[in-house]
Amino acid sequence: MNRNGWQNGKRLDAPMKIIRSGQDTIRLMILQLVAVAAGLLSFLPLTSHALELDQHPELVKIIDDLVANEGLDRKTLERWLAGAEYKESIIEAITRPAEGLPWSRYRALFVNDAAISNGVKFMNDHRETLERAHREFGVEPLIIAAIIGIETRYGTVKGNYRVIDSLSTLTVGYPRRSQFFGKELREYLVLVTRNKLDPLETKGSYAGAIGIPQFMPSSYLGYAVDFNNDGVSNLVNDFEDAIGSVANYLKIHRWRVGEPIVTELGRGQSDKLLDAIVTTGLKTDVDITKLKVRGLEVSPEQAQWKVGVIRLEDADGFDYRVGYHNFFVITTYNRSQNYAMAAFDLARAIGANM
Repeated sequence: MNRNGWQNGKRLDAPMKIIRSGQDTIRLMILQLVAVAAGLLSFLPLTSHALELDQHPELVKIIDDLVANEGLDRKTLERWLAGAEYKESIIEAITRPAEGLPWSRYRALFVNDAAISNGVKFMNDHRETLERAHREFGVEPLIIAAIIGIETRYGTVKGNYRVIDSLSTLTVGYPRRSQFFGKELREYLVLVTRNKLDPLETKGSYAGAIGIPQFMPSSYLGYAVDFNNDGVSNLVNDFEDAIGSVANYLKIHRWRVGEPIVTELGRGQSDKLLDAIVTTGLKTDVDITKLKVRGLEVSPEQAQWKVGVIRLEDADGFDYRVGYHNFFVITTYNRSQNYAMAAFDLARAIGANM
């Protein structure tokens, strides 16, 4: 046999090649099985498990604070939090909020035929309450209706997560905003005590928002009103309280009665002048007089105003709009330009179909 493995014209290492080939085949099959298993796992339900208080000092700290500063019962709080479950689906949901979608896709979720027709019905069903909220708080009924429409489809979809699960999961499992959700968990435990809600049954969004208007617990405690004068602010299933509370929230966040919300500047291709002053944040930052060159009419009393230049991209190019003070008040409800603009568009569409 020569050094190249040949003897009498035959390759003697051929059996070795066959063995290696077989090994490679087995290895490939194993890799394929792993890939299939990984694919199957992606379709399995995300797991959940009970929270152990002794493993989460941040939860114990909340209990200590509520006992010391609110006079709540330690054993009751421990029982409530011991009944909470950590849910991976909540962490997954909060990492992909709808507000991150492109404008055209986001708008289609909330401004569509069903939302408009149901909004007209909501306006007709609750006309007296909406008009009273307008008189007392100065907020247009259409805006109140649109916000409730976006939040819960006019009270029909209020969330399927137990609030205690959402807030506990985000407190211990979402480090980027754990302090915020820890505070909301604390406020939730105060809220259920004051309003005699069942802390282990009350449901809401994956982020812990509650009721018809989807108030976070701190907002529930801070801005909810008893609009029907029955002795309790019930946002879970009372439309009068929900309508009054949305209006009260916007008023406290400095809603200006009678002022505009949005004006359209035009649609088309990229506008270099407007692109240079587009507002990327959530507050007014452009002198309104700069927009006169784009045909915006500015009254003498508006000359000192600041506004926002909003650029919305869709399939046809860009939609440029002016967002006034009240537009940015809506962003305090949900910190997103897309959200506030969808609320405006839905309100306008409802009004056009009344």
